[in-house]
Amino acid sequence: MLTLGREVRMPADIVYGPPDEPPKESYDDFVKGVRSRMTEEFEKTRTALRKAAERNKRYVRVRPKKYRVGDWVYCFNPRKFARRQDKWERKYSGPLLVVGTPSAVTVHLQRRKAPNQFTVHIDMVKPYLGEAPKSWLTEGPMEEAVKEQTKRI
Repeated sequence: MLTLGREVRMPADIVYGPPDEPPKESYDDFVKGVRSRMTEEFEKTRTALRKAAERNKRYVRVRPKKYRVGDWVYCFNPRKFARRQDKWERKYSGPLLVVGTPSAVTVHLQRRKAPNQFTVHIDMVKPYLGEAPKSWLTEGPMEEAVKEQTKRI
């Protein structure tokens, strides 16, 4: 109904004949009828979808991963090379150190002690489960920044 503006004829309709069709009507009446039927069907569909979304909302449990300053992670970074199949390439780079969490969904990452930081969404990050490398955050003036960042979390 939503696609064609009328009910589709089934094989039974072919065998037993189509249901009683209304008499021929003018073009304007036909357009008005189709428009009103479509409006009504779309409203029914919207109502059904709204109810289904409310029902399904109870079953979805999404809990974003929380990263703290000092955690080691991998970052999703697919690289493209000319004439090389992507299938065998590494998709994640790392390990990288989390040096800040500016919001609930972004983290600042750093590859080495150099001041080059970059920000990524937490969907692009997964935890590093290996033996943690030596962190440079506990050295010198960065200590205060780490403590301050940890307090905010």
